[in-house]
Amino acid sequence: MKRSLPLRLSKNGPGASMMQASVILIVLIILAYILSSGVFIQPTNLLNILRQNTMLLIVVLAEFLVILTGGIDLSLGAVVAFSSVIVVLFQGYGLGLALVMALAGGLLIGLLNGMLITYLRLPAFVITLAMQQIVYSVAKVMTNGAKIEHSLNGAMLNMRLTQLYKQDLFGVSVPIWFCVGMVLLVSVYMHTKYGYYIYAIGGNDKAARMSGLPVKTVRIMAYVLSGLFSALAGFLFVSRVGTGDPDTGTLLSMDAIAACTIGGTSLAGGKGNVSGTVIGLLVLCVLNNVMSLVHVSPNIQPLVKGLVILIAVYMNNMKSKGDN
Repeated sequence: MKRSLPLRLSKNGPGASMMQASVILIVLIILAYILSSGVFIQPTNLLNILRQNTMLLIVVLAEFLVILTGGIDLSLGAVVAFSSVIVVLFQGYGLGLALVMALAGGLLIGLLNGMLITYLRLPAFVITLAMQQIVYSVAKVMTNGAKIEHSLNGAMLNMRLTQLYKQDLFGVSVPIWFCVGMVLLVSVYMHTKYGYYIYAIGGNDKAARMSGLPVKTVRIMAYVLSGLFSALAGFLFVSRVGTGDPDTGTLLSMDAIAACTIGGTSLAGGKGNVSGTVIGLLVLCVLNNVMSLVHVSPNIQPLVKGLVILIAVYMNNMKSKGDN
């Protein structure tokens, strides 16, 4: 009979870490308004920020689920690239089939990540980094290392797919509505028993095992969802740019990890919430947009972004030490 141990779960509602991220976001918005002479708050620019980062939001949600379990996924960008290639190659046979094939590919990659990490007990960093290289290589072999616009049967990219980003619903881009739905879906999921399991496993893996929770299943499922979400992001990428690109997404995993960290999600697992993660993403989005509006050199932009990330992580670290 398994021994039951008390599980200590962190508060997954709005907390100090999320408040700190909110403060950073508000400060950035004020600076953006001042530096851009008001251009930043124009509705067209705000909607453009959201539209341009729909793909990143989905990847951030994928990383969020994995990090909460105490893991990490560095293969997300590669899955996006692979998915974009699959979508283009199969779209000539129907968009439904293209989407199913992309999701199947993402699911398989996520499943492999989860099983290798769970059963081989190797660091998630090593497994997903290796998977990243493998998936990028496969995508490049499939396309000879070039962007593609034609399917396997020679058909050009389906116009319905390329028009997706241009379609509006109540004045808001369809992909934005899709992302709102994804955020709500993950939020609801985190309030089910499976969300409880994720927090429990990330907070105290040993106690979760001793309490009889399905640790292996939950951890594998987190990586499967990560792969599925990344495949969806690849579908949106094709809709936005009109090509399948085997080289895209090289920095997506890093941006996703940064957004989660800024939003208060602990890299040790077990701490974080969806709302804080979304705020963390908005911090990055606003920062990137204002730097573009004021014509900050592309060589300097990574430096500025890195400093903001360091400040956010430092603030969260001080908060964690204060709690202890």
